[in-house]
Amino acid sequence: MPTLYRKYRPQTFADLTDQEPIVQTITNEIIHGTVAHAYLFSGPRGIGKTTMARLLAKAVNCDQRSKDSAEPCNACGSCDGINAGRYIDVIEIDAASQTGVDNVRENIIENVQFKPTMAKYKVFIIDEAHMLSPSSFNALLKTLEEPPAHALFILATTEAHKFPATVVSRCQRFTFKKIGHDSIVKRLKKICQAEKVKVDKEVLERIAGKSEGGLRDAESLLGQILSLELSAMTLKDTEMILPTSDIGAVITFAEHLFHQETKLALELVAAQLEDGVSMDQFAYDLLETLRVTMLLQATGDLGEARANYSDTAVKRLRALAQAVPAAELVALIEAALKRRAEIKVAPLPQLPLELLAVTAPSILSARPTASSGSAIVSATATTPAPVAETTTPASGIAATIKQAIAHITHDEPLRTSLEEIKKQWPVLMEKIGVTNHSLTFILAMSTIQGLRGNHLVLTLPYSFHKEKLEEQKNKVVIENALEAVFSEKIRLACEVAQAIPAAHDVELTGFAVQFGGEVVN
Repeated sequence: MPTLYRKYRPQTFADLTDQEPIVQTITNEIIHGTVAHAYLFSGPRGIGKTTMARLLAKAVNCDQRSKDSAEPCNACGSCDGINAGRYIDVIEIDAASQTGVDNVRENIIENVQFKPTMAKYKVFIIDEAHMLSPSSFNALLKTLEEPPAHALFILATTEAHKFPATVVSRCQRFTFKKIGHDSIVKRLKKICQAEKVKVDKEVLERIAGKSEGGLRDAESLLGQILSLELSAMTLKDTEMILPTSDIGAVITFAEHLFHQETKLALELVAAQLEDGVSMDQFAYDLLETLRVTMLLQATGDLGEARANYSDTAVKRLRALAQAVPAAELVALIEAALKRRAEIKVAPLPQLPLELLAVTAPSILSARPTASSGSAIVSATATTPAPVAETTTPASGIAATIKQAIAHITHDEPLRTSLEEIKKQWPVLMEKIGVTNHSLTFILAMSTIQGLRGNHLVLTLPYSFHKEKLEEQKNKVVIENALEAVFSEKIRLACEVAQAIPAAHDVELTGFAVQFGGEVVN
């Protein structure tokens, strides 16, 4: 019996989960016939990179695909062959086991010269491509620079930072994100319905929480549970397979700390230890929960961390963020950081967490504690609890946390105005050009977005440009020039513009920058 993630691997773009921006861009390119010659798919494991690569290979080679749709038919000979993994014109290479330059020459460089046997494109899918040796990358570079018209390269990686910039600049790069918690639950529920098995929602929630945004990991865990072959799966039935702690226990521990419920906090640590939970992992999850609470206070948004939390967990975190003074939250994060570092050297792994529970009341400001075992008090209570003088009002939480962060990062407002920077920009460019001429060509393609604290924010047309400016040596040159022109320390912050340029523009720009030139329209 095939594993669930193989059995239910998406066969159309519509089946892909939580990667809509990437799907939209690539399907548009397929429909309009503007497919690039090389793609770089990066992101965590088990979120759809290889699946997207195979779908792209099917779509460009499908014999019966509608002209106004990017979806492969999944019925023609090409689609059947690719689905079965036996299509001669789609070559999949595992770079983790074929890192040598000889393998690259044999499997790619020599092979790419021959036209496809049956298909329109000969597609090379290189998985874990960051594992290629430097000599292999150099050998591959020439082929990426001048590929035959019939060749399509798709490089998939979990560590894009290990790629040479010369290779990245010749690919259209797409960064895949983790799958959202609720999306994973929905997907697992659909699989359970297809398998005609009843699984409690609590079990699916636990699986989604443990998979950390990786759909393949979630489907693997579900497969282990279904192997129990019970008519109905409850949380108790699955304790042998699923780790017994979840994010709910971590949030409960954080609530106990802030309510100064020492006894309950110690009992929770003991219960987690008895269930076999790693204290180091529990401490890590606690730090992540406290960090997310801080982000909620400062911005009202969880950002990318939203994928790791259910709707119920988010509600609890929001309640915590509203009830806890910002200064206390920062103090507890600092204490938790110290205690987590002690776990690996402690004679008893639970001891640092127990010390955190015992010392929490002295770390936090004096204020009324919640009743034993209670949850965060709702803001809609008819009689509000008395608030100690040291407690920050809810309306001032965001301002307080921003001040705390600014203090840590020394992010003081600038004396220099945005208008002054724009006016003196040519002078700055000239100064930078004296020491690093190629940087001026990248800066010429940037847009001055604004000021954020003591940071000058630039938007750039492509991630390659952003990475180039953020290289330490280049960043130092730019920030030193800013200080010389404006007589104060101005930090650089770079962002990638939303629009993705055409593939040939990216290639020309990247090539020009590498050799200190520019593209002249």
